[in-house]
Amino acid sequence: MELRIQEYSADLLSQIQSFECGTDDWCRHAERWIKSAPPFRGAIESIETHGNKVWLYFVDVDVFDEKYLVGFSSLGKVKWKIPPPDGLEREAAFIPMLAVSLRFQGKPEGENTKHYSDEIMEHVIRVAREQGHRELCLYVHEDNARARRKYEKHGFSVLGSKNSKGNLAMLKVLDNQLSEGGQPSALESGPRLGDAAAL
Repeated sequence: MELRIQEYSADLLSQIQSFECGTDDWCRHAERWIKSAPPFRGAIESIETHGNKVWLYFVDVDVFDEKYLVGFSSLGKVKWKIPPPDGLEREAAFIPMLAVSLRFQGKPEGENTKHYSDEIMEHVIRVAREQGHRELCLYVHEDNARARRKYEKHGFSVLGSKNSKGNLAMLKVLDNQLSEGGQPSALESGPRLGDAAAL
């Protein structure tokens, strides 16, 4: 079953107040972010202050109802040094937050069936490409092995060490252009970024 995508706005806050994605600290943080729960305004501030896009994903039924909310994602822009820590600073697409509802994680089931989480990732990657970005980056907590595996499946590589919050930077190269001489540039060579293959 395909997902229906709804761009998020403050008008939809009441529809997502029971959203839950797990019991780990990073799950609780994602829940507070999308619900714009105190002490911060999370998703709404991300839209209003930073110009980010936030989307809600619903199971394809006739109504946008909270019980059919599969998850959410977001996309913005940041300046990153690529490759870190001493690379050139440039603009990259950035995923501030992404989560799948606990009841829809690992769904739908079945052999050769694409999970909702994969559909959400593909949507964000596609939009970042359409916006003309060369790289897409995000942070993931070092202990969130499930999310790391999902991001790696979609072509993200770990960049360097964790930050002060225990989050690892990950990056996906979006373009496939060759450097002069017809060889992939250092930026485009995947695992060499930040020596991710050694982690």
